[in-house]
Formats: sequence, C-alpha cells, structure tokens
Amino acid sequence: MKHSHGRMLRFLGGAFLAAMGPAVSSPAFAQAPAFKGNQVFMVVASDVGGGYDTYARLLARHIGPYLPGKPSIIVQNMPGAGGLKALDYIINVVPKDGSYWGAMPSGIGYEPMLAATANTKLEPPAVNWIGSMAKEVAVTILQNPTPIKTFDDMRQQTVIVGSSGATATNSIYARMMNSLFDTKFKIVEGYTGQPPVYLAMERGEVQGSAGLYYSSLVAGKSDWLRDKKVSIIVQIALEKSPDLPDVPLLYDFAKTDEERRVLKLALAGLLMGHPFILPKAVPAERVAMIRKGFNDSLQDKVLLEEAHNMRMPITPLKGEAVSALIDDMYASPKPVIEKVRSIFGTIKN
Repeated sequence: MKHSHGRMLRFLGGAFLAAMGPAVSSPAFAQAPAFKGNQVFMVVASDVGGGYDTYARLLARHIGPYLPGKPSIIVQNMPGAGGLKALDYIINVVPKDGSYWGAMPSGIGYEPMLAATANTKLEPPAVNWIGSMAKEVAVTILQNPTPIKTFDDMRQQTVIVGSSGATATNSIYARMMNSLFDTKFKIVEGYTGQPPVYLAMERGEVQGSAGLYYSSLVAGKSDWLRDKKVSIIVQIALEKSPDLPDVPLLYDFAKTDEERRVLKLALAGLLMGHPFILPKAVPAERVAMIRKGFNDSLQDKVLLEEAHNMRMPITPLKGEAVSALIDDMYASPKPVIEKVRSIFGTIKN
C-alpha cells in the first residue's frame, strides 16, 4: 500500500510521536550563556554502523570542547522512513534550545519539494542548517559473482535491489536511473536501514543496493571491498570519488541538456552529504554558537587523523552555504523541478 509523504508526516506527528511521549524542555539550558553542565543529544536518522552514524559519532567524540561549557554529546539513533522520523522529531518534538541536533540524510532537503502540490509554495525544510561534514558519492553495488559487469548490462537485465523505503536513496536513485537511462531495477522496500539490506544480499533476497553512500559501504563493509565480494557498477554524483577513479560516473551517461539539468538538481544534495540540523525556533545566537563549534571541530587535528584512518573524507560545508545550496535548488526552473519530483515520487495529498 502506498502512502503520500503528507500522510506519512501526519502519522509521524501523531501516533509515532505520541507513543514516545512529549519531550521535556529545559528553560535553564535555553537561557544559559553556555552549555556547561548540560548534554547535547545528536539524533541520527539511521541505524548504528552506517555512514551517517559513523560520521555523527566521529563528530560527537570531538565537538564537545569546541562548544562553550564543553557539554557531553549523546548519540541517539532514530532510523526509518528515509529520515522522516528523525526530521519530524527535530521539527515538532524536541526543545527549541539547541540541546537536540539532527544528523540527517542529504536528501532530506528535498522533502518539501516532493510533498508540495500544484497549489503549494515550494519552500525548504523549516530547520536551521548547522553545516555538513562531507560531500558524498552514492554507488550501485552488486554482490559477486554477478553477470552484470557494466552500466549497460543494467539496461538489459533486471536487477533486484533492497531499500528502506521510497524516500531512501536506494529507491530514489534506482527510480532515477530507470527513468532517465532505461535501467531495469526492481526495488524491494521495507528494510529498516542499510545493514539489513546487506543481510538480504548475503541471504540472496536481493542482488545489491542501487544508491547507498560510498562512505556507508566503507564504514559498514570494508571487508567486502577488500575481498572483492561486491562490484561497484556506477557512482552517482556530480563529481567522482578519488577512491573510485575507474568507476564510471552516472552524470557522464547523460546525453541531453535536459538529462544534465535534471541530474544537477537531483544530485545537488550530495554536495552536502552529511548535514546537521537544529529546529527553526532555536535562538539565532545559539545557532551561531553551534555553527562555530561545528566549523572549528572539523579543523581538529585528532578528528582529521581519525577520519583519515577510517577512510572518511572531511570536506565541510558551512551552515550558511548549505542554506544557500538549498535555496538554489528550490529556485530551479519549474519543468526541471517537476521532472525531479516525478523521479523522486510525485506526492498527492
């Protein structure tokens, strides 16, 4: 049964969040000039062990000293609905004092674009963007041995891939390739995150993943890369990963200006591959304080060395730049937006 994003968000704002109980506000935290004696809760919109979680926990280990008062950072995982559960929680439930952050998938910036109807003004998500830790590259992987060796092979043969849901990149990018390039992905949805998709691959339920982030693959299944248990067929981004010089770039398969414009909009979010958010109502001075701590922590030598050893590139984008990127996306020509909406999933409320 298919549900619109509008109905999904209403569900998340109702039954799911009511079951969790109301968040407890902390007036002392909101009024304090610093974070001393307090905890900051980092809500990660994915399972433990994936790329989003790994980046978030790396930041959590190092950012505390860069915030006034040096608070402890508590990571909480809230996977589900391609990030919508965590987004709704940050927007509608948590205190608006800077004590809760969201570590989100980059595609969350598209959510209002997808949910908008013909009579709805297109506006970005109602959040403050702290910044992004890194650019991203998505990849299509298939478990070896596989008869599919090239991108063109995926146009000739059905490929069964796993996904957590319609708003997850594994689904979105599979639909995009089917629409623009006549690939033959069959998407099996309903897994709770990428780790269960890995298990499904091992059990033979699916052949692979159409659009997982390369950082998630490195973080969760580096042994698969080392032992050549998977083949990377194509990388999905506007720029190649330096780790994958010989893997073709999806953008290079575009033959028309329209295809290139659609891909530029559809993949722009990867330039902010690991964004962090705050509720919109957090006071401006506290947003600025958190953004400064975020930016400073990503220059930390220990963090950078740890990231290097984990093969996790740090290519930060400041919160102001993320906001500008989002605004540019929503200012795209209407026909291009409509095409991207049709690929990502046209929503009718």
